[in-house]
Amino acid sequence: MSTVEQTVVAKRQRNVDAKKLARWAPVGVLVAEIMFFGIMRFDKFFTSANWHVILNNTALASIVAGGLTIVLIVGDFDLSIAGTIGLGGVAAVEFLDPDSVVDKTLQPGNWTILFAVLVALAVGAFIGLINGLIVTGFGINAFVATLGTGSVLVGVHRWMADRDITTNNRFKKLANSQWPDWHFLHPKLVLWFMVGILLILGLVISRTVAGRRLDAIGGNEVAARLSGIRVSRYRVLAFIICGMCAAGAGALLAARTGVASTTAGDPFLLGAFTACFLGAVTFRNGEFNILGTFFGVLFLKVTFSGIALMGWPNYWPPIVTGGFLVISVSASGLIEKVFKD
Repeated sequence: MSTVEQTVVAKRQRNVDAKKLARWAPVGVLVAEIMFFGIMRFDKFFTSANWHVILNNTALASIVAGGLTIVLIVGDFDLSIAGTIGLGGVAAVEFLDPDSVVDKTLQPGNWTILFAVLVALAVGAFIGLINGLIVTGFGINAFVATLGTGSVLVGVHRWMADRDITTNNRFKKLANSQWPDWHFLHPKLVLWFMVGILLILGLVISRTVAGRRLDAIGGNEVAARLSGIRVSRYRVLAFIICGMCAAGAGALLAARTGVASTTAGDPFLLGAFTACFLGAVTFRNGEFNILGTFFGVLFLKVTFSGIALMGWPNYWPPIVTGGFLVISVSASGLIEKVFKD
């Protein structure tokens, strides 16, 4: 092998090593963050109670961000998820309420709770279907289309309920039940819902024909269409999945807090996008993936927990979260550039 060939091979190997290392740069930032908060507040940060809160708080955010990941994989956006979360919670609670406009004869029970969640999922699927048809049928940019849909949902919320609605205690108790009751950690039932949903989404993307086609559309829509993939159909499917995840999370949020609010989804919007983009530079360079999204959510929740324990003012969470996001992305690019050179 000539000197030139050896140089080329060595450079390629360095590029591979750089990409592998860059994938783990955000993980290194998270470890450093945990060490910092752990040292500063060791008596409170490394406790089962704190990690119980962190893990259980990742559940609903991960469900929302997991659904959004599917839309981002195909190269679209969904800014209506905040409205979908709120509407999903309101729809579920309205159905459970004995004075509900859906059916005044219904009484809360196990079967009605299950059906209430299904109602929320149906609402989310319908919203996703509308978003998908607007984007693919009329050729409207997804950013603009879903922004408009989200505004419409605000009006629908106010039409359905102009105030916060209190859900029944049975629904709240079920959502806040803990299983199993480990002495060091008490995972709530909603955490297991998150695990199941993320596993399903991950398997769909990585192990099914539909998942590979969704990935192909996001990689090159024109090539995907020329290869025979019905691009519009799969883009609509992505919006439906996102809508169902958001509405389902809204129903679980209403059950967990005991209140369905029309503004319940507002705090989730920015966090979901941040988690997805942070996850895109973790484990897989620049590619949206379910595992990375979960990591992004966990990253944010650890950050919020540390800030709260430090007693910092409430303006620090967005500053620190955005700062760590920039540092993580920059670290990945910097490491890769250094190794390439």
